[in-house]
Amino acid sequence: MKTRKVIIGILSILGILLILSYYYINWSFNQPCPPPKKPTSVPKKAVWKGGCDGGHWVEWIGVKKRGYRFKIYRDWDGHLTLDTDFKLEECSGIEITQENWKDYVTGFSGETLEIKNLSQSKDWKCRLVPVYPAYGGDQWEIIKEKKERE
Repeated sequence: MKTRKVIIGILSILGILLILSYYYINWSFNQPCPPPKKPTSVPKKAVWKGGCDGGHWVEWIGVKKRGYRFKIYRDWDGHLTLDTDFKLEECSGIEITQENWKDYVTGFSGETLEIKNLSQSKDWKCRLVPVYPAYGGDQWEIIKEKKERE
């Protein structure tokens, strides 16, 4: 009888520990990731756009004839990745302004600026695509080299 109570007690404690572990792990993986330390070469008005696995610093420059001008900087060293105008593609009813762009832009994919899925649809394709020629950046240099080889 005493052994049975001890076993039940141990199993109860293990069960409670298992439940607490589950909630702790679930909670810890759902915490937001703080942005990395901003490199000194990145302008103060640039905003971190990314997640726990990385991202970019994005700076709004303004509205231009060809679209919306942004500068994109690498997260770890602040080097300019791309400086170009972007235009909305496959979007309707969205207007990007200096006041709201931070709410819409979620990250840089390496080519496009991704826009928050406003419809929660799996088919959401709205994004800001670059308009070339660009003003500068490593990405633009790579694109120019590829075009010259073709």
